[in-house]
Amino acid sequence: MILGFSLHDLDVQFTGWANGLLWPVEPLMRLALAGVLGALVGLEREIRGRQAGFRTNLLVALGCALVMIVSISFVYHPWSHATNVNVNVDPARVAYGVMSGIGFLGAGVIIKHDGAIRGLTTAAGLWCVAAIGLACGLGLYFIAVMAALIVLGVLWFLDHLERLLPKVRYRSLVLRLAWKPGVIHETVQMVKSHQVDVRDTSFHRLGDDLERVDLHLRIAFGSKRHYAEFEAKLARRDDCQLVSASSES
Repeated sequence: MILGFSLHDLDVQFTGWANGLLWPVEPLMRLALAGVLGALVGLEREIRGRQAGFRTNLLVALGCALVMIVSISFVYHPWSHATNVNVNVDPARVAYGVMSGIGFLGAGVIIKHDGAIRGLTTAAGLWCVAAIGLACGLGLYFIAVMAALIVLGVLWFLDHLERLLPKVRYRSLVLRLAWKPGVIHETVQMVKSHQVDVRDTSFHRLGDDLERVDLHLRIAFGSKRHYAEFEAKLARRDDCQLVSASSES
């Protein structure tokens, strides 16, 4: 409770001080804070070599803060109208449009390559950065800072924690074999004997007389070491050739 009251007092005092600044000092401070918080999230993405990095996140946060400031300014603008006409302005409508439109930018960083989908975390980060920018533009300084710290914690610290958790990995293999009755079942059982789970199988016979067969396997394994040992044993076999291996994530 003491901490809660302290944070509340700090937020009230800082917000009151900021609101006492003259135009355009306070809006410029909101833009600066949005740029700094967006840049911090973008720096984390830049270090990890993600599609949307430092400049992208900075511009998203800065742009959203500016949009929110402009939206609020609609309310205080002296609109000319007749005395018998009531003008109602909803500044939140612009925020709705921003959060919907940021999805198109996020979709641009999501890519699909060899069955793996990448960029979902970066897209979600962009969406959060847009919300942080709107909070800065509205003058919610403390909430914006706390949200940025939480986003950074999720992107950075939880990434290290996620690596410690047990994870099932998937890979697609193509094995080339000499065709004979029962070879598919024998090969699947051989793969399973190496602590590898076979999730799906299909095959395609090759050659004019169908003397060879390509066996397509979708496998799951928990340990990279077990898979490396399994692939090394495959390389030493004369009756089985590993044609391709592609990972899924």
